Amino acid sequence: MHFSRLLLIVAAALPLGACFTTAEQIAANDDAACRSAGLKPGTPAYVQCLDDNRRMRLSQEAAMQQQMWAMEQSNRQLMQMNTQTMMRR
Repeated sequence: MHFSRLLLIVAAALPLGACFTTAEQIAANDDAACRSAGLKPGTPAYVQCLDDNRRMRLSQEAAMQQQMWAMEQSNRQLMQMNTQTMMRR
């Protein structure tokens, strides 16, 4: 029972960490990644690299949201089972 609460707290805290990254930091990270790949700003390949990074980030965020939803559902089911067990006693 305590483990499921801890798991829920950790799952809720992970996405909050992403809130502390500003749009400027994200843009700077994407720029650095594309430049480190040898791409020059303004070129079609550089623009594609930025777009690929954005898409990957959005995909990761969606996956995290889906995992959180699944964990919340699992936690609700566990809580319901615990409640039913307690009521039977």
